[in-house]
Amino acid sequence: MPIETNSLHPVESLLAPVRHSTHPYLTWYSQTGERVELSGRVFDNWVAKSANLLHEEFDLAPGSVVATDMPGHWKSAALLLACWHLGAEVRWVAPGTDPGAVDVFITADPQTLAVGGAVEVIVVPLPALAMAFGGPLPVGATDYASEVRSYADSFSSFPIDTSATALTSETGTLSYIDLFASGTPDQEAGTTLVGTALPLDRVIQIVLAQWIAGNPVVLVEEGVAITDSLLTGERVTTRLDL
Repeated sequence: MPIETNSLHPVESLLAPVRHSTHPYLTWYSQTGERVELSGRVFDNWVAKSANLLHEEFDLAPGSVVATDMPGHWKSAALLLACWHLGAEVRWVAPGTDPGAVDVFITADPQTLAVGGAVEVIVVPLPALAMAFGGPLPVGATDYASEVRSYADSFSSFPIDTSATALTSETGTLSYIDLFASGTPDQEAGTTLVGTALPLDRVIQIVLAQWIAGNPVVLVEEGVAITDSLLTGERVTTRLDL
């Protein structure tokens, strides 16, 4: 059933209906063979923990700007929704691109950009079970994996300006109203498979549209073979990786 996201806080209205759900909400397949299944409850917890980290450690709030060069990934989805919980603007930049004047830079590869201490950096290890980044980090950078688990798994939303900018990339700018617009009315109900060949700014829009339409998502890293067994096992009714 489609989710109504016309409230003062679109992230809250998106996640509240699945907050206590034990059904699959986002399932991740990686090239390394990982399969990570997150229920609505577990995904909401990750978003909440991330929002609390961003708010308490980096003072993220409405008007803050967060840049990221992250790929399509379940952790990227959790972090972006955390930023939007706080009313911040997310700026997607290609790897190696200077993010400019931003409050926080979130990356999975601290070697893609030397920010020289001018920007707060959060480094995200992509393996699902990683308890720490496991490599050298820029001086002062925050290791997402080692820090996020200590934060509360609930977050108290506050009203935000839904006309403010939510997402900026080389393809344009979207307000919160635009980004959380209702899914296409004729979308087929059921589980949707989404690939990550496109940049994160496009992947997240596709994923959000499916969630707003009430569909759980199977997110598949580029390069993973989409087998009949995978499609059947996940009960996929729609593929958006073609």
